[in-house]
Amino acid sequence: MTKKWFLFAIFALVVSFAFYACKDKEDDPNKGKIDPSTIATANLIAHWDFENSPQDAISQKGVATAAVTYPEGRRGKGYQGGEGAYISFDLPNNDKLATLKSYTIAAWVKAPKITDKGIGMFFQLTGTEFLGSLSFFQENVWVDGGNDGNDFLGLKGFFSKKSENEGDWVGHDWKVDNESFAADRWFHIAHDYDNATSKASIYVNGTLLMVTTGAHVLETRYRRDPGTTKDENGNVIEENPNNAPKLGDLVLPVRESGNKGIIGFWANRAFDGATDEWMGYYHGMLDELRIYDRALTATEVKALYDAEVTQIND
Repeated sequence: MTKKWFLFAIFALVVSFAFYACKDKEDDPNKGKIDPSTIATANLIAHWDFENSPQDAISQKGVATAAVTYPEGRRGKGYQGGEGAYISFDLPNNDKLATLKSYTIAAWVKAPKITDKGIGMFFQLTGTEFLGSLSFFQENVWVDGGNDGNDFLGLKGFFSKKSENEGDWVGHDWKVDNESFAADRWFHIAHDYDNATSKASIYVNGTLLMVTTGAHVLETRYRRDPGTTKDENGNVIEENPNNAPKLGDLVLPVRESGNKGIIGFWANRAFDGATDEWMGYYHGMLDELRIYDRALTATEVKALYDAEVTQIND
C-alpha cells in the first residue's frame, strides 16, 4: 500500500468513527436527561407517575375508580380527573405519610378554572380535622367579593397538628391566587412545611413564589395559636404575646384506625358520608406527584424542576 492510500485509509477511519459516534449520541433517547428521582432520593416517600397506573411507585399503594384515565401528561402519561374520578389508598398509622414531621409536595398541574364544578382536591390525608390532617386543593379566585375573570387559579394548602390542649386548633393554611398558577396550562408547583423554622414555602416552576408563615397572613405559626396584635392596616405590632413555642415537628392528628389518602376528590365525601356539593372532583390533570418527608431547600426544588423539564413530552 502506498503512503498516499495509507493516509487516505486512516482519514476514512477517523471520519467514519466520528460519524457513528455523533449518530450514537443523536440516537440516544436519554441524551441530556436527568432523572428527577435522583433529587433528595433518601427523602422521597411517595411518587405517583400515573403511567397507566394509580399506584405509588415506591409503596405500590393506590386504587383508581373506573372514571380515572391516563392521557398524555407532562411526562409520559398523566392523571386526568373528572366526575367520579379519584385514586385512594389505606393509610396505616405507622405509614411514612402519617408520621411526617415536615414535608414537601411537588407535582405538575394543569387545571381549568373552577366554575360550577365545586372545589377540587389534589391530595388529602384523612384525620380528625374537617380538612383532614394534610390537604392541597384548588379554590375559586375571588377579588373584591366576586369570582374574577383572570386566567389563573387559586390554590390552598392545609395541615393540622395534634393539639397539646384539648379543643385547641393547631395548624397552618395558606390560600394564594396568583398569575403564576396559569389556567389550562402546565406548571410545576412545590410547597412545603419546614419544622425547623415553622414556616411554609411555595415554589412555581422551580422559583420561590413566597414564604407563607401563618394562616392567610405572614406570621410565624406557634403551638396553641396565641394570636397577634395588629394595627388597622394588618401590620403585626406584637407577635406571640403568650410566648408559646413555635409549631415545630408535625404530629398529624390521624384517627386511631381507618385512615385514607386520596387524589382527585374529598375524603369527606368519598369515605365519611359528607354531602356538601362544594366538595367537588378535581377536573384537571396531575403528573409526577411526589412527596418528601422534609422541606426541600430552594436549591433542591430548582434542581427537581430542572430535571423534570428534561423529561417533558415534546
